[in-house]
Amino acid sequence: MTPQEIIDLLHLKPNPEEGGYYADTYTAAIKIPNRDLPGFAPTREERAICSAIYYFLEQNDFSAMHKVTGDMLYHFYNGDPVEMLLLYPEGFAKKSETCIFSGDLRICNNPMKLIPGGTWLGSRLLPKGSYALMGVTMSPGFNPADYTIGNRQELIRQYPEQAQLITALTRD
Repeated sequence: MTPQEIIDLLHLKPNPEEGGYYADTYTAAIKIPNRDLPGFAPTREERAICSAIYYFLEQNDFSAMHKVTGDMLYHFYNGDPVEMLLLYPEGFAKKSETCIFSGDLRICNNPMKLIPGGTWLGSRLLPKGSYALMGVTMSPGFNPADYTIGNRQELIRQYPEQAQLITALTRD
């Protein structure tokens, strides 16, 4: 299939701030009250316990550095390998990690990746890649109050060893 056929089939919408395309696929009916989520910004409504989306990248686009408060599970479904930069919050054993995310177990160690809450994340296709179809499952479910797009200069100040990739994965 072509990238456009996948976009049409899955009813994917552009993600103007982050890049790529997405489609909401699931939001749990079970809700969590704000009082049971220390460290999360209070919201007007209770949060879903879990939510999921499709996420799609095509050639010459990237997922800009961003973070959410809760944990994310990234799932690789189809397409070409993706280079993923993770910048961990203070207190983690690793400060940063670059990994290849793919369905091909010969070039990556897992087609699913846990990204702990508070971790900065950005990704792009490897050179010559055409597209990648992934999924993201979040717990608790996605809420815009938990979503932050990274600032290039601030991220480089905090993670200078990743300056080149941060520059490639942030928008001016």
